[in-house]
Amino acid sequence: MRKCSSVIIAICAMLILCPAAYAQVPTHIEYGFSGTGNMLVSPVVYSGSIDSGEPLLVGGVWNLNIDDTGWPPDSNKPARWNYIDATYFAPYYDPFMGSWTATFDNSSTGSDLMWGASSGFGGLHGTAVLQITILDFNFNEIIEPDERAFTVFSGTLVVVKDGSGIWAGYCGLGSFSGGSDNPDPVHWVDDIVYGSTILDIEDCSVPTENLTWGQVKQLYSEE
Repeated sequence: MRKCSSVIIAICAMLILCPAAYAQVPTHIEYGFSGTGNMLVSPVVYSGSIDSGEPLLVGGVWNLNIDDTGWPPDSNKPARWNYIDATYFAPYYDPFMGSWTATFDNSSTGSDLMWGASSGFGGLHGTAVLQITILDFNFNEIIEPDERAFTVFSGTLVVVKDGSGIWAGYCGLGSFSGGSDNPDPVHWVDDIVYGSTILDIEDCSVPTENLTWGQVKQLYSEE
């Protein structure tokens, strides 16, 4: 019995040291978010709060960073916008839909877009692809200030496995979508963004043991 007790104590210690072994970490995550950001300001960072959905993330924060290497400086916002328009929007005008859709990814910017979501329980992060659509209200193929005031966006996410807290070792894929409002596009103020995210993740770490209470009981019964 003494040998059995020693085994059980050792296993319990491993369970305490490995939270994923006893805590149910969700593998399908949905959350709603809101925040602000501005492509006319360098560095380009959109960020805000996680407002609804997954309880382990609600009350936390999120961010999306876009590499603006090579863009005109934010001290000259008209020149910066003209560059963004000519590079990302104008070549991708859809005359049938009357819209422009820009794609920001590692082939169109200096490097991967980086994103993150975190709370007191830990954080997830990785790379992203972002698409922004602007509607051409008058079909004149020119993006005007009132058209910049409203956009819709969507994208995909890759979750890398070096997260933190309860998410440490988890990886996977996801998507997001939403919209933005700009109260004063003439003066290049920040966008107000809102949307939702879906993530499907799994534990991508390689554990040395996969112990359960069923195995503990089996060891006990064998003594």
